[in-house]
Amino acid sequence: MNIKTIAAGVAAASLCACSLAPGPYLDTKRLEPPPPPQQTAEKFPVRAIDVGYFRQQRAAAVPAVCPLQCLTSQTRGLYNYHLGISDQLTIIVWDHPELTGGAVAGAGVPPLPAGSGGTAPSPGPTQTQGATPIAPALTGGGEGGLTVRVANDGTIFFPRVGRIKVLGMTAQQVQAALTKGLAKTIRNPQLDVRVSGFNSQSVQVTGNLRTPASEAITDTPLTVLDAINRAGGALPDADLQNVGVTRDGKRYTVDVAALLETGDPQQNVLLSDGDIIDVPDRANSRVFVLGEVNKPTSLPMNRGRLTLADALTGAGSLDVKTGDPRFVYVVRGADKTLTPDVYQLDMTQVDALMLMTKFELQPKDVVYVQVSSAARFNRALEQITPTLQTLFYTWQLSK
Repeated sequence: MNIKTIAAGVAAASLCACSLAPGPYLDTKRLEPPPPPQQTAEKFPVRAIDVGYFRQQRAAAVPAVCPLQCLTSQTRGLYNYHLGISDQLTIIVWDHPELTGGAVAGAGVPPLPAGSGGTAPSPGPTQTQGATPIAPALTGGGEGGLTVRVANDGTIFFPRVGRIKVLGMTAQQVQAALTKGLAKTIRNPQLDVRVSGFNSQSVQVTGNLRTPASEAITDTPLTVLDAINRAGGALPDADLQNVGVTRDGKRYTVDVAALLETGDPQQNVLLSDGDIIDVPDRANSRVFVLGEVNKPTSLPMNRGRLTLADALTGAGSLDVKTGDPRFVYVVRGADKTLTPDVYQLDMTQVDALMLMTKFELQPKDVVYVQVSSAARFNRALEQITPTLQTLFYTWQLSK
């Protein structure tokens, strides 16, 4: 038996074994492969993670930009609540209790204007005039002053003034309008107007919170952090780096984690009526560590932060037998564009161990450790060794 006969027998046995080999198998006869690409593969530039990279990043850093109207010290000082439908006002006219439900001893009670829909109150007990609010109100409440509600047409009615439009006005503007109206019948009227019921404006707070709910907007500025705290705080798996504020149909991302860690006021957004605040979980805030590491895995980001050193440590570090420490890649941009940004770290350099602790990863980054040339050769050798052994043993048996 010559060597040609042996080789032919081995080839026939190999073909038979391939067709009868156990394990998963998919018949590709009914599949039509796609046409080959007409253009060459695009090449992507690689940026080295070195001292020059961090110097360039520091020089190109721009100040944080507020995604929406922010709450600064100036904004807090200028903040005013604007009235809406169903809001409730409490109005006190000093030295004129007959306008707010009380009367003075011996004084007649003037009738209410025609069309007011009310009746004149009966004289109350003996009282002295002075800067003291009179209780009860015409609505029967326990607070001093007249309590009125903004009607559906945005107006309120007040004795001796009539019906005035207050929708969109502040309490100070309503006070000025009523003072002007009462000045026609009262000399130097003094009024106190305050909002006692906030019923027209609210925001929705949802997501990974302890008690998601609808929060009312009051005369105290309501910020994103305030809304989250009123909802019981965030759950442990909440992603505070990507809190969403939806306004006028557009979602803006607010980094509440930066606000908590660095006190960045640019992220403490002042909320408006109809805003929707959603706190997502950390399912999308994770990075993937692949390649020649001891434990390929995906790692969640802790409050939106994870360094390259954290990622490699979480994956059990490089595989010392197969990994090439000169080629540690970070592929970025998977969730934004089809053109990735590629970064490379050479861990054989003395400053690499420091730089990897400063390189901040972003959500959905892919950290890949390249296989060494020696490991690739050994793996290829492992694939052909069984065939060589079969040929050798067959040749030995044919002697």
